[in-house]
Amino acid sequence: MASDDFDPGPWLDEINSLYCKADPAHDFSHILRVCKLARIIGQEEKADMRVLLPAALLHDLESKKGQGSGQEPSGQAGLGAARAFLQGKGLGRDRIEKVLYAVEVHRFSRGIIPTTLEARILQDADRLDAMGAIGIARLFVTGGALGREMYHPQDPFCRERKPDDKKWNLDHFYRKLLKLEEGMHTSSGKRLAAKRARVMKQYLLDLEEEIGI
Repeated sequence: MASDDFDPGPWLDEINSLYCKADPAHDFSHILRVCKLARIIGQEEKADMRVLLPAALLHDLESKKGQGSGQEPSGQAGLGAARAFLQGKGLGRDRIEKVLYAVEVHRFSRGIIPTTLEARILQDADRLDAMGAIGIARLFVTGGALGREMYHPQDPFCRERKPDDKKWNLDHFYRKLLKLEEGMHTSSGKRLAAKRARVMKQYLLDLEEEIGI
């Protein structure tokens, strides 16, 4: 049964402070966008918002400045911080475990297919924020912070080489971003991802025309 009786508002100031050291691609604005997407998908998919929205708010607690995408943390410190936060709010044990499961399995790099609806929705919402116009912005702000070069001078679009997104920003499209659409779990996530994938593909076409390589 759908449950939509969770209001994250009273938590937001405190959660904002928890992300004060987050890298620019995983800061509080990212959290708010993922929370919004999770609510949209969750309402359509009839998820338990009391699990889904706390998970969305706490899913990136370990991300620190200097990490960026491609340097994802192990997860244990973030899970511990999330558990302590939820216990401090008086949530029951069963609910806490459901929230923490969604947080634990959400990362793209782990390749885990979640077993709960709320965890599947969180994965979809988090990956959607890596796509489209905002995903492009996050990609380049992270690459700039880490000192990566924008693109390979001879083969920017990885036509004859393996993507190396630790060196070239644009390679992240081919290592990760263009693969996200096919990994969406929910019908709502798939619909939203298709639109954002079109934005990214058009960007690459426009970029190729502009740089003339």
